[in-house]
Amino acid sequence: MSTVTEEGPKINAENATSVATDFLKRLGYKRGLLPKKVSLEEQIYVVEIDLEKKAAKVQIDSRTKEIREYEIQESENSTGFFHSKARLIIVVIPVIAVVAALKIMGIF
Repeated sequence: MSTVTEEGPKINAENATSVATDFLKRLGYKRGLLPKKVSLEEQIYVVEIDLEKKAAKVQIDSRTKEIREYEIQESENSTGFFHSKARLIIVVIPVIAVVAALKIMGIF
């Protein structure tokens, strides 16, 4: 009579993070790797890593250390209105001009 026992994960969150960052480095993302979150969903570790202006989500099989899936997309932070220097200048220069005009007129 054989009994089937389900084994737990072969790796932990730290190992999963290392596997994910090593994988991203092999893809060419060498700088700015900042692990943000690791979670275990059934037998798959999901590792979220911030890259320079991008974000990666890597899924790793906890039993085999195999990369099951990955996704790289533009980071939400890099698309914000005030994140772009050009857009910031477009907002700041008119504000400075209005404040200067109000000071000259003696209102401010």
